[in-house]
Amino acid sequence: MNLTPTQKADELIEKFRPFAHSNFTYNDTGETKNAIQCAIIAVDEILIMRWNLPHYGNKEGMIYWQEVKTILTDRL
Repeated sequence: MNLTPTQKADELIEKFRPFAHSNFTYNDTGETKNAIQCAIIAVDEILIMRWNLPHYGNKEGMIYWQEVKTILTDRL
Protein backbone atom coordinates (compact mmCIF):
# COMPACT_ATOMS: atom_id res chain seq x y z
CA MET A 1 0.00 0.00 0.00
CA ASN A 2 1.37 3.38 -0.99
CA LEU A 3 0.87 6.11 1.57
CA THR A 4 0.37 9.76 0.75
CA PRO A 5 2.96 12.13 2.25
CA THR A 6 0.41 13.14 4.91
CA GLN A 7 -0.29 9.52 5.81
CA LYS A 8 3.46 8.79 5.98
CA ALA A 9 3.97 11.82 8.26
CA ASP A 10 1.19 10.57 10.55
CA GLU A 11 2.67 7.07 10.56
CA LEU A 12 6.14 8.34 11.49
CA ILE A 13 4.78 10.48 14.31
CA GLU A 14 2.92 7.52 15.77
CA LYS A 15 5.97 5.27 15.48
CA PHE A 16 8.15 7.76 17.37
CA ARG A 17 5.53 8.75 19.98
CA PRO A 18 6.39 5.91 22.42
CA PHE A 19 9.99 7.16 22.51
CA ALA A 20 9.16 10.86 22.72
CA HIS A 21 8.21 11.26 26.37
CA SER A 22 8.99 14.73 27.60
CA ASN A 23 10.28 15.24 31.12
CA PHE A 24 9.40 18.91 30.91
CA THR A 25 5.86 18.73 29.61
CA TYR A 26 3.46 16.19 31.01
CA ASN A 27 0.95 16.25 28.22
CA ASP A 28 0.37 14.91 24.77
CA THR A 29 1.52 18.16 23.13
CA GLY A 30 5.10 17.78 24.33
CA GLU A 31 5.28 14.16 23.26
CA THR A 32 3.81 14.97 19.85
CA LYS A 33 6.34 17.74 19.25
CA ASN A 34 9.18 15.44 20.28
CA ALA A 35 7.84 12.69 18.01
CA ILE A 36 7.64 15.15 15.11
CA GLN A 37 11.23 16.27 15.70
CA CYS A 38 12.36 12.62 15.68
CA ALA A 39 10.44 11.99 12.47
CA ILE A 40 12.07 15.03 10.82
CA ILE A 41 15.51 13.68 11.74
CA ALA A 42 14.61 10.32 10.20
CA VAL A 43 13.35 11.95 6.99
CA ASP A 44 16.49 14.11 6.81
CA GLU A 45 18.57 10.93 6.94
CA ILE A 46 16.51 9.40 4.13
CA LEU A 47 16.99 12.54 2.02
CA ILE A 48 20.75 12.55 2.68
CA MET A 49 21.00 8.90 1.71
CA ARG A 50 19.03 9.44 -1.48
CA TRP A 51 21.13 12.50 -2.36
CA ASN A 52 24.43 10.67 -1.80
CA LEU A 53 23.29 7.49 -3.54
CA PRO A 54 21.46 8.68 -6.65
CA HIS A 55 20.94 5.11 -7.85
CA TYR A 56 18.84 4.54 -4.71
CA GLY A 57 15.48 5.81 -5.81
CA ASN A 58 14.32 8.43 -8.24
CA LYS A 59 13.29 12.06 -8.44
CA GLU A 60 9.72 11.22 -7.41
CA GLY A 61 11.06 9.58 -4.26
CA MET A 62 13.01 12.73 -3.34
CA ILE A 63 9.92 14.86 -3.92
CA TYR A 64 7.81 12.48 -1.80
CA TRP A 65 10.19 12.60 1.17
CA GLN A 66 10.57 16.38 0.89
CA GLU A 67 6.76 16.68 1.04
CA VAL A 68 6.71 14.46 4.14
CA LYS A 69 9.33 16.71 5.76
CA THR A 70 7.35 19.85 4.89
CA ILE A 71 4.21 18.39 6.46
CA LEU A 72 6.11 17.43 9.61
CA THR A 73 7.80 20.84 9.87
CA ASP A 74 4.44 22.61 9.46
CA ARG A 75 3.10 20.65 12.44
CA LEU A 76 5.73 21.90 14.88
